[in-house]
Amino acid sequence: MKITDIFIPIIILAIIVLLLREGDRRPFIAAAVLFLSELVFSTLNFLLFFELASGLLRRVRVVELGNLFLLLAIFVVLSGMLLYAGMRMLREIIRFTSTVLTMVEYYIQWSLIYVTVYQAIFSNVKKVQEIGHFIKIGNFLDPNLFVVIVLPSFISAWIAVVLYKKYIQAI
Repeated sequence: MKITDIFIPIIILAIIVLLLREGDRRPFIAAAVLFLSELVFSTLNFLLFFELASGLLRRVRVVELGNLFLLLAIFVVLSGMLLYAGMRMLREIIRFTSTVLTMVEYYIQWSLIYVTVYQAIFSNVKKVQEIGHFIKIGNFLDPNLFVVIVLPSFISAWIAVVLYKKYIQAI
């Protein structure tokens, strides 16, 4: 094992802690670090949960879709509770300001909207190619057109509002 294999993770953790401790100075960066950290830990939680559940699901011969949806919902709640417990344990080391937490919420919401747009574009590539045709003939009621054109505009407007709220120190 090389010495750099030990020190690089320590340096990365130190930078993360320093960024989160100074959340008021750099709330966008601190929120991004917290958001990405939560995504990593949540993904690890899900991998662990699915590994544990896979043994159970192999024993059950018939699994209905509703049961899988309920199982996923349970995993989401458990993972959220574990992340919450981790944040509570770290509160003495890292200050989670309301600005940083609000920014994390925004990042989550923006990401969800963007993933919806991404999914709509790539699941309907042929229809997306026809968007220019829909615009030319004035068919603005097509839901694919709404998702591809209007939802990114929502994100843009939301970013402008957040930046302005940060400018006037409302968050």
